[in-house]
Amino acid sequence: MTSKFGILAIIVTVLILAGGAYLFSKPVEIPTISGYEYYWGNGCPHCKIVDEFFSTWSGKDKINIKKFEVWSNTKNAELMAVRAKNCNIIRTEMGVPLLVKPDGTCLTGDQPIIEHYKSLNL
Repeated sequence: MTSKFGILAIIVTVLILAGGAYLFSKPVEIPTISGYEYYWGNGCPHCKIVDEFFSTWSGKDKINIKKFEVWSNTKNAELMAVRAKNCNIIRTEMGVPLLVKPDGTCLTGDQPIIEHYKSLNL
């Protein structure tokens, strides 16, 4: 009888833990892309270069750029991982800065991002 109780207790515990994990885990909501999405990390030297460009770029107020800090924001990091995956960037090669363009394609690195914005001629 004791072994049946032990097995039953283990089964109930597993069911409770699995149910709790299911109830409290929420999948990342993936918004549709409605403009540019720029993913950066606080303290990233390459992100600083892009930020300096943005601060002086004459077209900064003419387009929609949503900025997402990912090093201290888990939700932003999860969204970046999904966007990078959609661009066929594997997790081990994913990094900041990352730019997702309105068409869903991605650019990585400070110079490709800056050159893209310069080419817009706004």
